[in-house]
Amino acid sequence: MIQPIGYIKLYRELANKPIWLKSTAEQKVILMTLLMMANFKPNQWEWGGEKFEVNPGQFITSLDSIAKECGTGISIQNVRTALVRFEKL
Repeated sequence: MIQPIGYIKLYRELANKPIWLKSTAEQKVILMTLLMMANFKPNQWEWGGEKFEVNPGQFITSLDSIAKECGTGISIQNVRTALVRFEKL
C-alpha cells in the first residue's frame, strides 16, 4: 500500500536514464508506483505468527497488489514484464 504521508525525492536526471527512456508508458507508471510504495522508515509487522521487518526503501508485496496500486490499464503481466526489465537495467 502506498504510504498516505510524505514525499519521494525524484531527480530530474532520471529522465535521461535508460530505465526511463526505454520504458513504455505503463512501465513508467509501474516505476513511479514502486517508488511510492517503498517504506520511508523502518517498519515491522506480524503475519502468520512470524515477524517481518523492512528497512527504508524496501517493501513486501505481490504482483497483484502492485497492479491494483497502479490503477486501471495495468495488468499483472505488465507488472511482471516491467520488473524483469527493471532488474536488467
